[in-house]
Parts: sequence; C-alpha cells; structure tokens
Amino acid sequence: MNPTLIALQSLAADPQSSPERLAELAQQHPELRDIIAHNPASYPGLLQWIAEVTAADLAAADLAAADLAAADLAAAELAAADLAAAEPAAPELAATGTAPAPRERKARWWIAVAAASVLALMLASGAGGVFAGWAVANHLVVAEVTRTSPEVITVALPEYQPGDVAIMPDVRGLATDRALQAIVDAGVPAELVEVATRPAAGMVGVIVQQTPVFGAENPTSVTILESTPAVVPALTDRSAAEIIDELQGMGARVEQTRQYVPGAVVGTVTSIVPAPGSALPESVAIIIADSASRIPLDDVEMSEGYSNTGTRSVGGQNYDTVLALSSGTDTETFSWSLDGHAAEITGALGLDDDSSSDDPVTVVVLADGAEIARYTVVKGPSVAFSWLVADVTELTVQVTNTESNRGSRAVLIVPEVLGSIDELGKF
Repeated sequence: MNPTLIALQSLAADPQSSPERLAELAQQHPELRDIIAHNPASYPGLLQWIAEVTAADLAAADLAAADLAAADLAAAELAAADLAAAEPAAPELAATGTAPAPRERKARWWIAVAAASVLALMLASGAGGVFAGWAVANHLVVAEVTRTSPEVITVALPEYQPGDVAIMPDVRGLATDRALQAIVDAGVPAELVEVATRPAAGMVGVIVQQTPVFGAENPTSVTILESTPAVVPALTDRSAAEIIDELQGMGARVEQTRQYVPGAVVGTVTSIVPAPGSALPESVAIIIADSASRIPLDDVEMSEGYSNTGTRSVGGQNYDTVLALSSGTDTETFSWSLDGHAAEITGALGLDDDSSSDDPVTVVVLADGAEIARYTVVKGPSVAFSWLVADVTELTVQVTNTESNRGSRAVLIVPEVLGSIDELGKF
C-alpha cells in the first residue's frame, strides 16, 4: 500500500489530530471522510458537512445515472429515425408526403446535444460547490446551504489555500534503498535526505533511526541512520550503567541478572554473553555483582554423615555456633547437597579443646569430588577459611584421625553459605 495513504489514514483516525487538520483532510481526500467521521476529535459541524457532502454526491450520482439512461434512450431513438430515413420511402408515404424532412432531423439532434450540455454544466456546478464548500473558523465549519436540485453547498473560502502535504513515513527497519524510495514517494524531495551510519545490534544495512519522526509534515531536512556492524564492548574499568547505556544505544536488549560473585566489586559487570569483541546480537545477557546473602551451613541438607551443633571451645575461646565433625574411625566423611545454589562458604576451622588427644587431624575439602582445600588442624587458635563453590552440586569434608587421636572433634566455627538471595532461597 502507498506509504502516503497509510500516513494520511493514521492522521484521519488519530484523536490527537487538530480540527483544522481533519477538515483539511476531509476536503482534500474524499476517501478519508468515513474514517474522519468515526474520529472522536471530529466536531459536529464537520460531521454535518461530511454527511451533507456525501448525500449530495450520492444524489448527483443517481441523477447522472438517470440522465445518462435517458440520453442513451434518446440517442437510440435518433439512430432508429436516421436509419429509417436512409431507407427508400415506402410508396404510400411518398404519395402522401409525410416522411420527416432532413432539416427536422437535424434540429432534433441539436436539441439533444443542448440538453446534454446543460446537464453537464449542472453536474460541474454541483461538484465545484462541493469541492469549495468548506471553511475553518474557530474550530467550526461555517456554511450557508442552499438546497436546490442538485444540492449546492456555498461557504466562504478559507484565508489560505491548502496544498499537498508531505508526511514523513516510518522507515525504521527498512533497507536503505527502500527507505529512500518510501520517503520520496511520500512527497519529500530527495535532496533533503541525508544518510548517515551508526553501529547497531542485529541486521546490518537497515535504518535504525530517523529524524524527524513518523508523521511530521513537510520536513525541511531528513536524516536516516543506516546500521553498520557492532561488537560487544569490553568490561574492564567500566561501570554497569555505562556498559548498559552503550549496549542499549546500539539497539541491543540487555538482560540483567544480579548475582553475588566472590571478590567482585558490587555494581560492576562480571560477565557478558556473548563475550566482548563478538558481533553484537539483538539480545545480550550480563551479570552484575551484588551483595552476598547468607544462611547457616546447618540449614543445608546433609547427604552423608552427621554433625553436632552447639557451643564449643576452640583455642580457649567459646563459640555459640559450631558444627562438630566427630570421627571414631580413620576417616569420616561429611557431605552437603548444594545443587549449584551457593557461591562461597566461609567460617573457621579448629579442634575442640575438649578432644581427648592433642594429635593433629587432617581435613580435606572436596567440591564434586575434586579437592579444593586441605588442612592440618591442631589444638589452639582456629584457622579462617573461604571455599569457592559456585556451580558445585555436592560439598564434602573428610576428617582423618590417627589411631592415637580417635575421638578428636574437628569443628566448623560459624560456617555460612554465601550467594544470591534468589538462589539461597532454594535451600
């Protein structure tokens, strides 16, 4: 469909269109009158004018059809008369002298031509009255209606002579050559159009921005931006807000996830998919470092072993929240099901002061079977720990005693699970 017609239809249906603009469209574009009549912005005077003009058009069309039929009948009669005159006269007619004379046939032909001319002048006068019959003054159509046959509407002419209006089409998403053609087809001179380029996400070689916007009338200049290849920006030494602004400025949708990332500065982008330097797609996913949420390790279900909670003394200091990992054999295993919801586990490790032996205990920490930490624990001050367990399904702690120190209790002091609040809520 013609882009100009689409734009005019949008203006005719837009409740924000001014009354003057609606009146102008109704006068210049009869095909839009039905749309304008259903626009809530159309005022009563304009609606009455549309109804009267439409009725006049229908009446004129009916009259023209009736006169055309009469003219066709008269022409058929004349043709029959001429044909009869061209044939040899019958003997009885020649004898009586009643055959029509050539001068009389010629007179009837001129009468028919004169009648058709009068009809044409009447129709032309009616159409001219309809075309000129509108004016806008204080948002009202002012008209003096003289009802004759056919109906003629007489109004004062406007102070200005409306001309053709070029309406800027929406060319975003079109290839550049098609966009240029659409603008020119809408009536904007080609010399007013400037094509510039801008890196943009997704498809290359299409219009991603235009100035002025769709619907602007008679623009004096037009700038359209054609997309060129864009790449995913680097993350180093840049804030999340800056990176998001750059991505969105190139037309990419940014899916943001806030997540606790051990060691990362809160509010920075820790990862982006696809990776920096890749071709920029229409959608990008980023992870923004967030503050850690915490829950006690004792809130996580154990899949193997048993731990005692309570108050213990380590290195001469009492602690209210500890997990005691008692062992009566050479090696005791304790496991927790993390299921990928945790990012880090923190706390301190030591031997219960009440252990029956002073010999050291070996503690090995496994993440999904892979060793991530190893300690030799002796009586005395505790040792702080931080175990990185992002994406780990199962955490395992193995406590190994010698024969002489069986009954020693290794304890985890105030052990906490750190992670994003949404993930920790799944425990």
